[in-house]
Amino acid sequence: MNMKKWNKIIALLMSALFFTAFSIPVYAEEASSDRTPSGIPYTQLEQEIDNYVNSYIGKSTPGAAVVVTRGDEIIFSKGYGYANMEKQIPVDTANTVFGYGSINKLFVWASIMQLVEEGKMELDQDIRAYFPQEFAEKLRYDKPITLLDIMSHTAGFEEYSGGLFIKSSEKLESLEKVLLSSQPEQIFEPGKVMSYSNFATALAGFAVEEVSGEPFSDYEMKRILRPLEMNHTSGHPTLADHRDLQDAEATGYAITAKGGFEPRAHYYIPFYPAGAMKGTAEDLARFAIALTTADSPLFAKQQTLQTMLTQSYTPHKDLLSNAHGFWEYNAQPRTVGHSGGTMGFSSNFAVVPEEKLGVVVLTNTEGERDIVPSLIDLLIRNKAKELVQPSKNLPPSSEVAGHYVLSRNTFTTVQEFMGYLTLVNLEAKGEHDLTLTGRGISGEYKQISPYVYKLDKTNSKSIQMSAPMLYAEKSEGKVTRLSGGQAMDMLPLKPSRSVPALISYLIVAAIAIVFFLLAPLVLIIRLLQWKRKGISSSSTANHLSAGVIVCGTALVLNVLFLLLNAIGNQNVTTNQLNYGIIMNWILAMLAGLLLVISILKGRHHPQSKVQKVFRMATAVLLVGFIVLLADWKFFHLIA
Repeated sequence: MNMKKWNKIIALLMSALFFTAFSIPVYAEEASSDRTPSGIPYTQLEQEIDNYVNSYIGKSTPGAAVVVTRGDEIIFSKGYGYANMEKQIPVDTANTVFGYGSINKLFVWASIMQLVEEGKMELDQDIRAYFPQEFAEKLRYDKPITLLDIMSHTAGFEEYSGGLFIKSSEKLESLEKVLLSSQPEQIFEPGKVMSYSNFATALAGFAVEEVSGEPFSDYEMKRILRPLEMNHTSGHPTLADHRDLQDAEATGYAITAKGGFEPRAHYYIPFYPAGAMKGTAEDLARFAIALTTADSPLFAKQQTLQTMLTQSYTPHKDLLSNAHGFWEYNAQPRTVGHSGGTMGFSSNFAVVPEEKLGVVVLTNTEGERDIVPSLIDLLIRNKAKELVQPSKNLPPSSEVAGHYVLSRNTFTTVQEFMGYLTLVNLEAKGEHDLTLTGRGISGEYKQISPYVYKLDKTNSKSIQMSAPMLYAEKSEGKVTRLSGGQAMDMLPLKPSRSVPALISYLIVAAIAIVFFLLAPLVLIIRLLQWKRKGISSSSTANHLSAGVIVCGTALVLNVLFLLLNAIGNQNVTTNQLNYGIIMNWILAMLAGLLLVISILKGRHHPQSKVQKVFRMATAVLLVGFIVLLADWKFFHLIA
């Protein structure tokens, strides 16, 4: 081959290499812009969403609405299944009204940022400036609670003890009266523990009322819903400002034990800024557009929107956490949003500011576990597994291992026991890693830096969403909290609530309950035997002993009723719980009085060995049971 031919071939190869080198980046950029962050081509968006959602319709929920926004327009909008199964009414994303649940909270945070922008509120101001003195009197810590604390759910309040739902609109009161009449205890120092709080969010809504001079539902209607043309949405607890929406409401369902669906009763939410909002999927998509557009109608300054979506709190620099009330999702590019769950409905909402992308997912089933948590993940999350090289000199995980209780619980009321029904257990795996189990879920974590653990394996979607990382915060050599940066922390057990202590309490309670449920039958049998033998049982001591047992039995039955109400009644009120607590006082005092008198009277009457043992057992179990009830707040009236 001569030199000219070689030169031509070399020139062609160089041209090809040059073209390839400069065309690949252009192609990659175009491909990226034409795909979702998870890599799905937008041209295949409908097919992918259809395939995923349709596989769960009729199984995990009767109906669903999905809307995707990009830039300033809706690029996908589709309803699936039924808004009402019985009437076979299909879901319509433009007209079917769903319960948004806690997505409502984002409208509270947007309202606050509007007022901050106008100079009428300050994020780091003591919230006591907005409330009556009677509110401040119930606070335990001198350290002020700020709006930022409320946004990050670190205000320090325990979980509200009463029901979050009521069945009658006639029982609805003003937001101020609801908040001041049912204020939960502040049990954590502000900024120290993350504990998701509907009460604190409603407080923030009330602060908006105080500053704006109008009810919160009126404020959000005028300042957010109407400007965004969300004409099929209302935040009023009874839809009083939008009665026409009632006819378009989807029926909310719960999954039955057999796997079917049953309609949920209609309800109202007294803490309405925290989750009473109802509307259509396309309306909620307009809110997503307002959060991702270059010129948001929500704020006068674009910087306010950017600030709102910027991280404002995290327990540790390596953890995703909170952006002025928006939760940071485990996704790339950076994604923020909020899920929602209320009676009969489940929802999810996410925006990707960098991609100007928004995703809305609404379903009419409470606790929906497939479409709601995973569809956003399907569209946004980069599936490539990030390789992390653990740092050196890692501490042993045995320092973190142990049992933990979730911070989102009540610790000063009769409902405290509920938090200890599902403890989280962390066991050391090897020298540096951890295994988490509890609440029917499990996960394995690898320690990547001192006291920071990254999720490696799990069988739970909820762990993937809420705890992709864990941070063990220590003080004076002890773990003070274990945080995933989302919603609530895990707290180490106090000595009085250690696992051995809990087991001993359970044994004492079980013995006392069985004894006082069976003792009346024993008394009846003995009474019948005495009558057959002609033996008199009319002594005062015998009557008093019988009275002690009757009171003890009544106390046990009342406690069991209280427990069933606390666990199974979502509509239980603090008044209902207090009635039961007052009955505990009456029965315990009466039983104690009868016990003392029976002991004094019994000294003057001969007793058989069996009678002495029986009465001694009665006394010991009654006193032990009452002491146990006192320790677990069964005599503590809820303020």
